[in-house]
Amino acid sequence: MARVVKSAVRVLEVLELFDRLQREASVGEIARELGYPVSSTSMLLGNLLERGYMRHGPDQRTYFPTPRVTVLGAWIEPLLTPHAEVMRMMSELGEATGETIILAAPTRDQAQYLHVVPATTTMRMHVGPGTMRPLLASGLGRTLLSTMPEERIRHMVMRHNNGLVADEGHISLAALQRELSTIRARGYSIVLRGVTPGAGLVSMLLPMELGGLPLAMGIGGWAREMRSRQQEYVTLLRDAIDRHMRPHMRSAA
Repeated sequence: MARVVKSAVRVLEVLELFDRLQREASVGEIARELGYPVSSTSMLLGNLLERGYMRHGPDQRTYFPTPRVTVLGAWIEPLLTPHAEVMRMMSELGEATGETIILAAPTRDQAQYLHVVPATTTMRMHVGPGTMRPLLASGLGRTLLSTMPEERIRHMVMRHNNGLVADEGHISLAALQRELSTIRARGYSIVLRGVTPGAGLVSMLLPMELGGLPLAMGIGGWAREMRSRQQEYVTLLRDAIDRHMRPHMRSAA
């Protein structure tokens, strides 16, 4: 049973890797990126090839997911299919900034990255879909946290602080509430010292939900760049949301 579960996890990790790379990859590269043995990686890709989820590249030595992978999840949330408006908006923001663009939703006490457009700059953050960041301590997390009831936030802070061995990492509820009030008032969050050392993020809520959950989008990069361009990124995010999201919200109403 454990071997079956491990294989299932590896299938998902392979698909997430391709979502991050967005190009063909060899068995050796996939094994290296994921830390798998080459033999088991080759066997796994062969099984996916047989079942129609992978195809070979022109040289017959590389692999790439087939449209069948896209079709599998398209019925769950059409808003996240490759040609959906939110995806076009993320691509546009990536081209305009060269930075990492992240779409996130809350999962329990974490912010989960649903989709990531990788940065094109030389110095860039390396994060991928499926990445988890704490709601209480991350930029996108606190943006999502700003939508939640005070009682839930209080319980999360108490649970976090009670789980600490020492005071290091202690979160002040009063300070957090002040920060969340600021996020609600101005409509965005800027974090220049996030979970990833040296990285920063500008994030904003989207005027839409995914299965009843709030969504937030962020522009992430190194803190120095975020500090110098933060207002530019706020304007870009706000303008992109107004152009891509608001018309659809009005037509739906």
